[in-house]
Amino acid sequence: MKEVVTVTEQLRFCSPCGDTRAFVMPPCQDGHDLDCLDLACVECGHAITVGVLIRDAVVRVEVQAA
Repeated sequence: MKEVVTVTEQLRFCSPCGDTRAFVMPPCQDGHDLDCLDLACVECGHAITVGVLIRDAVVRVEVQAA
């Protein structure tokens, strides 16, 4: 039995291409299925991702005003 894959396509501005291009949702490895917010340009592969901020990867910098 073949697996059926649904591809959602959206038109978005792609910075590397410099124009509006079709973006598709790559297979989601987080289990979001069709609710996934990650998109990739079909022309160049540029990715638009929305993810969870990993607290350990954040560097906090405080600057005191003069």
